[in-house]
Amino acid sequence: MQTPSINKKFYPSKEFFRNLPIREQEQLSLLIGSNLVFILLFAIFGITLFIFKYYIIGAGSLFLLAFFLTSLLLIKKSHIHIAAWTTTCAILLVSAIECYGAPFKVSNFLPYRDCCFICVMTVCNYVISLRRRQLFAFCWGGLFIWFAANVLIYQPLYKESPSTAAMNIIICSMGIITTNLCILLYNRFTNKVISRADENEKKSSLALNKISNVIIETAEGLNIGQQLSASTAKAANSVEEIGNLYNYINSETTSLSTEAVTIKDSSFQINDKADQMKKSVQNQSEAISSTSAALNEMSASLTNISSIANDQRSGMNTLVNNLDSQMKLLHNLVSDMMKVKESSDKVSTFVEAVNKISAQTGLLAMNASIEAAHAGTLGKGFSVIAQEIRKLSEETTKNAQKITDTLEENEAIVNTTSESVLSFSEYTKTITNELRKTIRVMEEILSGVSEIDTGTRDVMNALNQIVDDANVNTRLAEGVAGEIIQQNSALQNISNGTEQLQQKVSSLEGLLSNIRDAIAEIDSNASANEAVAAKISGALC
Repeated sequence: MQTPSINKKFYPSKEFFRNLPIREQEQLSLLIGSNLVFILLFAIFGITLFIFKYYIIGAGSLFLLAFFLTSLLLIKKSHIHIAAWTTTCAILLVSAIECYGAPFKVSNFLPYRDCCFICVMTVCNYVISLRRRQLFAFCWGGLFIWFAANVLIYQPLYKESPSTAAMNIIICSMGIITTNLCILLYNRFTNKVISRADENEKKSSLALNKISNVIIETAEGLNIGQQLSASTAKAANSVEEIGNLYNYINSETTSLSTEAVTIKDSSFQINDKADQMKKSVQNQSEAISSTSAALNEMSASLTNISSIANDQRSGMNTLVNNLDSQMKLLHNLVSDMMKVKESSDKVSTFVEAVNKISAQTGLLAMNASIEAAHAGTLGKGFSVIAQEIRKLSEETTKNAQKITDTLEENEAIVNTTSESVLSFSEYTKTITNELRKTIRVMEEILSGVSEIDTGTRDVMNALNQIVDDANVNTRLAEGVAGEIIQQNSALQNISNGTEQLQQKVSSLEGLLSNIRDAIAEIDSNASANEAVAAKISGALC
């Protein structure tokens, strides 16, 4: 609704205006504009008539202003049809005033003046008429005014020149009648055009609604591309997380393999030290046997006591040195066992990390299965990949559990070995103390022969105890060696498990590559779908 600003002041309410037919909406501006023009013209015309002292016609012109003002007020109050009739009545009054009240001179041109004025007013009435009845009313009213003017005003023309006057009257009458007929025919034509346009508009609206429904359904179908893009983005994020997990598992597996190799090397060193300890115990046993034989000979022959005691003293010193070396070896063995335990704890920590990673991989596989189910047929390949990832997660969990069990056995073995080594250390310490006592005894033997017999018995008892302890130490050393062999076997299992885990991780890399390819294909199809949707939307716009 684009109208001059002055017309808008006289418009009815917006709700009333929107409910009007399109023709009346457009013609309302003409009705208001015509009233404003009539008000302005008749105000100027009335004032001019008063100036030229035509008071009756001037008063009539000013009287007509009330009709036009009333029409504008009625339009403002939403009574537009009454306002149109009011304006029509005012135009009829204008025509009557012009025919009967305007100054004139008897002439053959007088009928033409009144005829032209009535025809012009007929056109003005057509502009402001909202109903066809207004046109008929004005037509009959104009004809009545015209024929009344012929009877009341044009009588002198008939007397002066009857034939000419009659011809003029007939021509002017035909002009008025023709003007009204043309206006009525044109109004009928425009009504038919508007009616047909309304029918076409209704048909177009129905067709447009159908097309809009089809377009909405098409747009909803094309929105699947956006959903696929969103799902592809989620799947890509999941694949990226799986890739990060893959890198983490790969690095941790490599670290586990390195730690396993380190533990294996440490186990070999412990085994070597255990063999050395076993040889040292055997040497100790042999030394003790030699000492026992020397004491027997000392009992048999006191004359050789001094030389035997000196020899035994040097042998004892050697034995003490050997025992000190053995103590150092035992301390080293304990330290190595602690390192093995710490390595086992590290492996346990890593196994826990592997368990967590396996659980996260299982969750990711589950999420991937769900996303594949959402994707429908496009997600079948992705679903198979998700199942393979779940299987891999389960196998990883099983291998991690095996590693955990092996580490627990290894920890028990290490604890047992540590206790055995500590016991052996205590025994060795006892042996060392006993040997020192023996040395002191030997020094006492050298200082007094009278105490040789008693000292010899003590030495013999101590040597017997030493032999027993040496046998115990030998058995402990053999047990340590056996436990170390079992530990080597467990470490070998760990190494094999890490190799299998690395193989599974390598297969996981291939699966991840397949997932990325599938996601790229889905993303490409979704992008193509979105492009089609954009083209359709652009075409609709």
